[in-house]
Formats: sequence, C-alpha cells, structure tokens
Amino acid sequence: MNEFDKDNYELWKWGIFYYNPKDPKLIVSKRIGLGWTFNFGHRVSFVVIGLILAIVAGDLLFSLGVIKL
Repeated sequence: MNEFDKDNYELWKWGIFYYNPKDPKLIVSKRIGLGWTFNFGHRVSFVVIGLILAIVAGDLLFSLGVIKL
C-alpha cells in the first residue's frame, strides 16, 4: 500500500477518522460505504469543522433566545 491509499488501515484512526498529513486532499471518500470525510491530517479541516460547530452553536443559542438580533 502506498502513502495515499485510502484503504491503508494505518491512515484511519479508530477506523473512522482519515489522518494523512502527506495527502493534499481535504475531503476523501469513506473507506467503507458511501460518502465523504475530512482528511484530519490537513490543517484546513479543523478550520472547516470549527466553522460548522460555530454556526450550529450560534443557531442553537439564537433559537433558545440567548442571542437576540
């Protein structure tokens, strides 16, 4: 197996998180089943996940009335 082979078990943490800092792809196809996942070895993936969490948290706080516009 080469260093970019998505079926390489050493690149999957706990079997579900793809982590390969040498792979330039931000989003890769899942090892099993349909869909996509982030390459958590890519620095931008943490920024994207953080933005998604911030949007969800902001929406939750807005819907609970903690944040008012």
